[in-house]
Amino acid sequence: MHRTRYLIGLLTLALTLLGASMLWSMLSAAQDHPGLQLRIDFRDARGLRAGADVRYRGVTVGTVANVQIAGDGTKAVVSLVLDEAGTEQACLNSSFWIVSPRFSGLTSGASGLDTLVRDTYVAFLTPPERGTRLLPGSLLAGAERPPPTIEPDALEPIAHGDLLMSLLVTENHGLRAGSPVVFRGTQTGDVRSVQLAQDGSHVEVVLRISNRHRHTVTDQTEFWVARPYVSGALLSGFTVADVASLVSPFVSYVTDPGKGAPVVDGYRAAASAVRPDLDASEVPSAALVSPARPVLVPGDPLVLVRIVYAAVEEDAMSADDPVQSEGTGVLYLDGSGRAVVLTARSAADGAYITSDTFGGEPDIAKEQIKVKLPDGPVLRAHRVWVAPDGLDLTVLVLDEPPPALIGTPGDMLAFSKAPIEDVSEVRAVQADGQALAASALSASDLLPSYRGGAIVRDGKVLGVLGQSGMRKNSSQASVPIDSVPQDLRPRP
Repeated sequence: MHRTRYLIGLLTLALTLLGASMLWSMLSAAQDHPGLQLRIDFRDARGLRAGADVRYRGVTVGTVANVQIAGDGTKAVVSLVLDEAGTEQACLNSSFWIVSPRFSGLTSGASGLDTLVRDTYVAFLTPPERGTRLLPGSLLAGAERPPPTIEPDALEPIAHGDLLMSLLVTENHGLRAGSPVVFRGTQTGDVRSVQLAQDGSHVEVVLRISNRHRHTVTDQTEFWVARPYVSGALLSGFTVADVASLVSPFVSYVTDPGKGAPVVDGYRAAASAVRPDLDASEVPSAALVSPARPVLVPGDPLVLVRIVYAAVEEDAMSADDPVQSEGTGVLYLDGSGRAVVLTARSAADGAYITSDTFGGEPDIAKEQIKVKLPDGPVLRAHRVWVAPDGLDLTVLVLDEPPPALIGTPGDMLAFSKAPIEDVSEVRAVQADGQALAASALSASDLLPSYRGGAIVRDGKVLGVLGQSGMRKNSSQASVPIDSVPQDLRPRP
């Protein structure tokens, strides 16, 4: 009995010693590897407290150990500990700053607004050109403000078909990479970079407009840097526009519906010095009509593009008149491999749809033909052929098309002399390049979007929707495509 008690006691003592040894090892390891300890000097701690987060790109990678005043009383010394992930990112050229609510005036906007409902914290960022790894106990000088620009890799990636353009402004007004670009109160893109021109005469701002919104920018678009704008009178009351720019500056723009031609990548525009006078307009009545639901055909090989035409009809005896037209075209590759568009001449030729003041031949100048590819960029185009005998038919050639461009298969185009009868549908695209609902041929189909649309029967394109003759007062007509020259047709 005594021997049994002795053995039990001995076993208990051994287990106790083993547990104590393991606990001592864990504590020693924790002390040997507590994380990377750093000290950061700041002029002001901005309410930072022990236990606050340390974040890298929004991810918590450490903790503030304590906040003290330097011996000479001129600095606040923040001691922090980074975990393994934070240790990997901390380098000699990393920038550390305290995130707290900041308001830097009407141009630079506000930052750190998330700390209005959360504790102040420390953030840091390391540039792509990484420096030397920091050693434990390193003392660094903290930044008093967040970095002035956002890194390119922190911006939304540029997608296929996005518009990249340059806006020239007289001064920055606090714009920076990541600042919004706004149309009718909706963000349609962002600022990619801001830099002073080499000769110092202006500031160049690179903008990205998303593909789904690029049709809102034309060569008639007016841009400005949004700042609070007060209009009205004492008796009638005042209105303040662009109030959101009190918090953060942004680029805004306006485009009159139906005016101007789409722009290509690399387009350059000058911003207005002041906000243009904008008349309050009502929602157009046409927008109140419920749109028809598009008919989607899986794997549809018919490739349709959007066409916008703009020009000026010059008059010697009166003011010049703008000429504007738009429509749809069928994209395919001809026998030489060129990217061509088959469409109505009334969608892409000012001389076909207008006349001068006295009824003679118009003097057309400053022609622009722009073609928007499906879910892709806007390209320039030029006419290479028009149908004889005044038929409403033309062929365009695209400038610098993408190498991997895919067009309508040649066997879908029926270049026969058979009359167009029993038409089952007209296929077209709208302003943003998205397909419209397949429509039966009717008088209403000669709307801008349907002009030049493909007339299809049994899966074959028999013609395009156009007009019966030159000038705007002509009636609707179905135009066969059999007159297209052989060298502009697809390869057999």
